[in-house]
Amino acid sequence: MKNNVSKTVKDGLCTSCGVCAGACNKGCITFAYGKERNLPIVDSASCIHCGLCFDICPGKGIELMSLGKDLFGANSGIKTDLCSGLFLNTYVGHSTNEEIRYHSATGGMVTQFLIWLLKKGEINGAVVVRYRKDCPMEPEPFIALTEEEIWDSRSNKYVVLSMDKVARQIADGKYKKLAVVGLPCQIQAWRQLSKRNKKVRESICVFFAIYCSVNKTKHSLDYYPIRYKVDSDSIGRFAFRDEGCMGYMKFEDKKGNTVKKVPYLSFWFGTHSFFSNHRCSVCIDQLGEVADISFGDIHIKPYSEDRIGTNSIITRSKKWDDLLKLCRDEGFITLDEISIDTLTSSQIYAKTFKKGAGVKTNMQLRRIIGKVNPTYDYTYTGNLTCKDIICEICKAIMRSIGKRRKLWWIIIMLDKKQD
Repeated sequence: MKNNVSKTVKDGLCTSCGVCAGACNKGCITFAYGKERNLPIVDSASCIHCGLCFDICPGKGIELMSLGKDLFGANSGIKTDLCSGLFLNTYVGHSTNEEIRYHSATGGMVTQFLIWLLKKGEINGAVVVRYRKDCPMEPEPFIALTEEEIWDSRSNKYVVLSMDKVARQIADGKYKKLAVVGLPCQIQAWRQLSKRNKKVRESICVFFAIYCSVNKTKHSLDYYPIRYKVDSDSIGRFAFRDEGCMGYMKFEDKKGNTVKKVPYLSFWFGTHSFFSNHRCSVCIDQLGEVADISFGDIHIKPYSEDRIGTNSIITRSKKWDDLLKLCRDEGFITLDEISIDTLTSSQIYAKTFKKGAGVKTNMQLRRIIGKVNPTYDYTYTGNLTCKDIICEICKAIMRSIGKRRKLWWIIIMLDKKQD
């Protein structure tokens, strides 16, 4: 009898990507949505134990290097980097539409490129994330089919969410030429499902990844209105990032008036480890190593001095690299080549944590207390230090505080930033 995703949940390794729901031909998988994670529930009476949901699950681990070589290794000019995996070219750029650039995350490249691809007929739609109209602080993945819907999905949604509903829609085979935008773990799952499912493979034409160091739990969405003294019932629109780079967390009322703006670095560093998803502590993929293109911030000068927004970009597929350049040539984006060393120097966390002591330490700690670790085709080198161990234990304690509302006064007390 083959394993299903219940084993991943039991082992505490589910990433909440939701893609397993699209893998199940019997419709056995539903999702329970929680503040910590969203977890798949398998109907044991209907499950035929085919093992497909477990096979495509990124939570149990993934052979990133092997999959990357299968996908991109044959491309002429392909190169390899520790943090980015295989890559073709690396760039910085931004949308030339100032509204898109200013109100999207770090330059608006993803929003602008998707809109351009839709207009050119290269895609028919895109899997993206927006906030629900009836619940403006609740993000939901959906299939955007118009320019307006893509615009509604702009900017980052820094909380755990699941693509289970979208995965079922795509597995039905009703869509063609879709772009999928997701976090690295989500792209891993989609890639593995598309290898095994013809309908999914024929529905999706490109995968775009958003860099991800650590995602947040939904507890944070309850905390922020309390911390910044905003009436939750009065919120008409919410954004984690708006008005430039890095911009502001922004609350608006139902009439569109700004109620509160909080500088990005203030809310991020004030709550980062308290509301982090514990599964992220054993993830080694920050830069979306199996995506056709990856997009994210660039935290080094001179780019970090740009208060409007500039993206860094990693391409791995010639077709989509060529289309990105054509989008530039037609004047919709700027695009300048940079070295891979420049790009990865702006993503220190990928080196020090994802590929370094951080993940290695957490795997050791999990092993000591008898927990199962994900399996990767990656070998960690170097010795762990007492500092590494103490740091990760402190983070675990902070996560424990973050999921207990009665202890949030500790977070507020430690947060020295002004409202």
